[in-house]
Amino acid sequence: MPDTGRLQVVQLDDVVKTVIFFLRADSPSRIALELAGPDALTMVEVVALYRKWLGRKKARLFTLSRRAARSLYRLGDAVSALGWRPPIRTNAALEITRGATGDPGPWKAIVGVEPEGLAAALAANPATVQDRWFAGLYLIKPAIFVVLPFFWIMTGIISLTTGWQSGLQLLIGTAVSALAAPLVVAGALADMVVGALIAFRKTARPGLWGAIGVCVFYALAGTVLRPDLWNEPLGPLMKILPIFLLHLVALAILEER
Repeated sequence: MPDTGRLQVVQLDDVVKTVIFFLRADSPSRIALELAGPDALTMVEVVALYRKWLGRKKARLFTLSRRAARSLYRLGDAVSALGWRPPIRTNAALEITRGATGDPGPWKAIVGVEPEGLAAALAANPATVQDRWFAGLYLIKPAIFVVLPFFWIMTGIISLTTGWQSGLQLLIGTAVSALAAPLVVAGALADMVVGALIAFRKTARPGLWGAIGVCVFYALAGTVLRPDLWNEPLGPLMKILPIFLLHLVALAILEER
């Protein structure tokens, strides 16, 4: 991991007070001030304060090698090329190393503000259930948007390769036996298109709705053509239900701002 610099976290309320101050007609102009909090904290200390605020246990710390850390940051860079905004990127590593500190003295003297520390600010605003939900979903969200494209694209690839005969067998003996091969191909291509759409941030929403539509179609078609699959031990049709709900969850947490 990169060596972390110190962070003097500034509260939004203090920034707003500063902006209001400089909007006054009698306020000074053409000056540069460093807006810095009262405490110089490491990233580990910042995370610990937020975990305490959220009611979480103290985190167990471990150190990644520089090579492993660089690989993760580059992976984040690659994901950002798809339009997503992962927090782990090369630029983030540079900012963490550089830190963000300053002298709040002139700011305090000119504006008359007394910067509030991070610990005090968190203590004054207890975490809500929404805060805890967001924190819990923050790491799950990228996993969802990795798993879903992988699931759909690989399903299509398997249907056209190693699973080709299995796909045909599902349709042979039904009312669409004569169209078994083209239907398997069409389903595989639809799966891969849906996966590709979800992988890109700009097309993720229509991709998720497309996936939901495909799930509904598979459930209805399976019920009409092969109702016995609802009673299969591995649940090929039953599994559509949690997959359907996971896409609704992805839609609910898709927005980033």
